[in-house]
Amino acid sequence: MNKLIEIASNSNNIAVTSHVDPDGDSIGSILALGLALKQKYKNVEIFTADPLPARYDFLVESKYIKRYEDVKDKAFDLFFALDCGDENRLGKSIDVMKKSKTVVNIDHHISNTQFGDINIVNINSSSTCEMIFSIIKDIGLTIDQEIATCIYTGIVTDSGNFMYDNATDKTHLIAAELIRANIDKQKIMYNLYQKKSIKNLRFLGYCLTNMEIELDGHLAIFEITSTLLDKFDIPSADIEGIVNYGRDIDGVDISVTIREESDSKLKLSFRSKHDDVDVRKLAELFNGGGHKKASGATLNASLDEAKALIIENAKQFIRR
Repeated sequence: MNKLIEIASNSNNIAVTSHVDPDGDSIGSILALGLALKQKYKNVEIFTADPLPARYDFLVESKYIKRYEDVKDKAFDLFFALDCGDENRLGKSIDVMKKSKTVVNIDHHISNTQFGDINIVNINSSSTCEMIFSIIKDIGLTIDQEIATCIYTGIVTDSGNFMYDNATDKTHLIAAELIRANIDKQKIMYNLYQKKSIKNLRFLGYCLTNMEIELDGHLAIFEITSTLLDKFDIPSADIEGIVNYGRDIDGVDISVTIREESDSKLKLSFRSKHDDVDVRKLAELFNGGGHKKASGATLNASLDEAKALIIENAKQFIRR
């Protein structure tokens, strides 16, 4: 940490970013760290490669987040990559990273490739936001109400609202301290879980009706095409939680969404709920990674090809 403080003190330009398809933990962590750094350092740029999902608009601090196009021509002394298991998860932002003098990789994924000059990886943390809480304190910066709101949002979303087993006693103690920072907990919960549009609910109904169950009830599959998103007028960022509905079915060991990003590029999301069903290993078969119970991958294939591959490879991971 002393080395990090020294490098930051000697850096004229600092960048803070995270992975493509930003989620609550990535958004919360880059905002929290970026805002904290702005307390002490002048030139701090917070940016993302992709637009933020609308559900996070309530974080008024998101106005500080720029797009890749705004910073792509800049050179940074210090580059923070948050919540990224590997450098390819940065998407277009990898170009900015490669031009930076020092790269700091802060993450909690077990599959992290240690791609930074400085690597701060804690696989026992519920979220990157939980790590950022400790880092901000360690470097002597203040966690005010705005920063606390961002951190709490990331912890809540990555721990499944404290439902997942990655939420430890430390996680709850940090959450309590964030609440004491006078965050509006009910506002956060309302925006994350109680503010769904009628389009989203109708889309969810379609997905549940057309969900496929394979391998004698142990595997749930959702296919989400670009045409389907257009039909329901749903942005791809709003399908984040669909996969969890399959996971929650009694008897299902693995739930998967296959999302069409282009004619030949698919995004796979895997979920499990049992300690002995490791979907990270399943995702690794598709050159992906993540956590034991929540992982993802990208695949160049048709929907039918992807589904066949998933069914065949999932056989070795389901419970018998």
